[in-house]
Amino acid sequence: MKSLEVGDEIRALQESSNGWWTFDHAIAGKSMMRYTNSVEKYGILNHIFVDGGVTWNVYVRTVPNKEGSTTTWVFVKPDGLTDTLFEEQMISFDTEDR
Repeated sequence: MKSLEVGDEIRALQESSNGWWTFDHAIAGKSMMRYTNSVEKYGILNHIFVDGGVTWNVYVRTVPNKEGSTTTWVFVKPDGLTDTLFEEQMISFDTEDR
């Protein structure tokens, strides 16, 4: 998790005793997340991301290939989030991920 601060999108990363990480996100503000599966054993980086009162279930897989690995992210629109806001968040993620 600590390496997430490198891209300057996440600051003030703190781990709590209950498995949640809290931080200041460049776009979302005060946020928190928790992994829900084994990262090391299976390359599964599923996590719950909470920002501004919206809870996201995010599904991430890292799969080895001949040149390193490929990472796939799947976002499911949270209940209560409009289609427009969801699209805006996806654009923000695309910008952030570069």
